[in-house]
Amino acid sequence: MRILVLGLLGVERVDGTISYVRGFQAVLIAELLAADSMVVSTDRLADALYGEDAPRQPLRAVHAHVTRLRRALRLWEPEGPGAERLLTKATGYALKVSALESDAGEFLAELSRARTHTDAEAVVAILEPALRSWRGPVLEGTPMGAGSGRLASRLEAARREAAEQLALARLELGQYAQAVADLEDGLLENPYDESLSRLLMTALLRSGRPSEAQRVEQRIRRASRDGLGGPLPVVPRQRQPREADQQPIRHPVDRILCQRQPLQRSGRWGPEWSSARLLELLVDHGPPVRLDGSSPVPGDGPVVAHRGPVDVAGIYRIGGSPVTVVSVVGDAAPGHSRDGQGIVRILEYARKARLPVAVLVGEPGHRPGTGAGASARQVRLLHSLVQLRGVVPRVMVSFDEAVMRSPVAAALGDACVLVRPDQPGPDSCPTAEIETASVLEGAASARDLLHFLIRHWAPAPPPRATLERFVSHGSRVDMRTAIAGIADAGDWLEIRAGHSPSLLTGLARIEGKRVCIVANNPLVSDGALTPEAVGKGARMVDLCALWNIPLLVLVDTPPLPGGDVSGVGSMLEMPGSDLLRAFLSAQVPKVTVIVGQAQGWARLVMGAGESGADAVYAWPQAQTDVADGALDGRIAPQATRAVVSTLLGAYPGRMVGV
Repeated sequence: MRILVLGLLGVERVDGTISYVRGFQAVLIAELLAADSMVVSTDRLADALYGEDAPRQPLRAVHAHVTRLRRALRLWEPEGPGAERLLTKATGYALKVSALESDAGEFLAELSRARTHTDAEAVVAILEPALRSWRGPVLEGTPMGAGSGRLASRLEAARREAAEQLALARLELGQYAQAVADLEDGLLENPYDESLSRLLMTALLRSGRPSEAQRVEQRIRRASRDGLGGPLPVVPRQRQPREADQQPIRHPVDRILCQRQPLQRSGRWGPEWSSARLLELLVDHGPPVRLDGSSPVPGDGPVVAHRGPVDVAGIYRIGGSPVTVVSVVGDAAPGHSRDGQGIVRILEYARKARLPVAVLVGEPGHRPGTGAGASARQVRLLHSLVQLRGVVPRVMVSFDEAVMRSPVAAALGDACVLVRPDQPGPDSCPTAEIETASVLEGAASARDLLHFLIRHWAPAPPPRATLERFVSHGSRVDMRTAIAGIADAGDWLEIRAGHSPSLLTGLARIEGKRVCIVANNPLVSDGALTPEAVGKGARMVDLCALWNIPLLVLVDTPPLPGGDVSGVGSMLEMPGSDLLRAFLSAQVPKVTVIVGQAQGWARLVMGAGESGADAVYAWPQAQTDVADGALDGRIAPQATRAVVSTLLGAYPGRMVGV
């Protein structure tokens, strides 16, 4: 017997005949199957079957449906387990079906197998038939309860991942025609999917068909207008394919970085330094949505006619997702009352709609208004922004270093990007997650931060480096190379790179899932936990706990100085206590991998099992005072990516602004 859920719900018998299931019986099978052989409470089954229209005796009604399902199982599988698959427990019922006894389980197994292959031909051979097994939407026509709804969301996300992986493999093999056909089909079902749109235009451009790429984009724009009430941005028409077009298309900042010469870091404000230029590079092309009745910016993008201060309060698209953008530059935004009510109104809508917020602060050579009126406006704005903390992500991009170094920075944003004309050095700003020396880099960094906050999943290219060489006992590990061997495409967004290089912090993706990385860097001071490094790590852990991003901790640090801990009070005064406090407070999945040294108090500070880590593994060469029996296992370096991805696979995270 095989249960079919990738389309109409059905049961395939041993002889190949299919019995389709509908009504209450379909709802019951879907809820039980979604529990993956675990017990589903009778109350939950009653809620899925009846909702608010429950009968007078719902538990008896559920039992009657279970009895009918047992009879059906006996008919569907007369020579197998049949009715014995449906177990009655004290609190509810469980349906014993293995992963490979359903088409959904088979599809997920094939997707997992494709993830392990780096050969494009093998990926195509695996994913092409796997995607053909879909007969329609998950559980098509079946009313969904809480469990089956989560199952459907998970399977649809896996289907999108498989489609993107197949398209990437076809592009690598030069199978542009097949890639175009597959991607067009995918966009008909998901017309607003930014990743599929980029891949489709890449396939058309690589095959020398720029005019068709433009027509496809226009069709996508029409679909967006029909679905959302407004057009998608227009992609500028290209006369002929250029060499730069042969590479995968990324967001507009990437195109600008490829086409422009690097800016000179002269230590002075140049003509490119303005909030107008920052806004132009930060957001996608297309007019914003405003709530003040003012007309949108003319043209197909947010470009303004001047390069001076620009006041903004609107909802833009960044990376294809809606983001509220406000500025703190001038005395009053155009089209807004001078008391700032327009900005307050757009921020209130962002709170209700759960839209991420980007805050642009400062203007080179411009000083904001002063006086009682200006102060009142600023306080109202700060109050609105503070109310968003923990509700939606807030990213601040600032030209004003004085603001970044003040207590106001925490009120304006959860993560801060500082743009200044001189190269960040020893006097780097302690409250900035990222410091850049050009407006281009600042806009790109802000987009990257928002990408991690908005999208909890993205396509998963293989890592860039291999970890097989990290096997010799006692050798120092280049932690950046280790991260490149774990993260998708070997790429990660390093946070506070100019601070305390003995500890590395950043954001990455592992098989498409976002993860926060905190890692000792033994190539600098042996990876010692200096007071500055402790503060850097604690800030990163707090940030990821706020954003609900899982933590991966890579440990290789010498022992911390300090005596025996005689009580909780003395513990809080010991070196590293702030980082320990952050790990203890973070209510997110935490996975620790010991790659080198990890002993005593330093091990406890760096996310040990006693400190709340959900799983602790060690590489073969790791030196730790934890007995092997107390570890969750010793794993080969090259297995780290698969282990972490498996542990984080069931964690959905918090999707904001999608």
